[in-house]
Amino acid sequence: MTDPIKEQWHMKKEINLAHVIVTVSMVITMMWFFADLDKRIDGNTKDITYIQEQRTEDVERLEKQLDKINTKLDTLLVR
Repeated sequence: MTDPIKEQWHMKKEINLAHVIVTVSMVITMMWFFADLDKRIDGNTKDITYIQEQRTEDVERLEKQLDKINTKLDTLLVR
């Protein structure tokens, strides 16, 4: 039979320096990651805004070109 005292959980009241260093470094890394994430989100927002503006300009330019083509076709059909 196994000794029931050995199977019980136990906790030490000591703090390991390696755990403290790892925990602090993880917190610093997470803060750095989220700060960089905010910069990337801002950059993506600017890129999306620029692309939307370009798309709007392209649509306007295309509509003008199609109007010119329609006008030329109308003049050809009238002849």
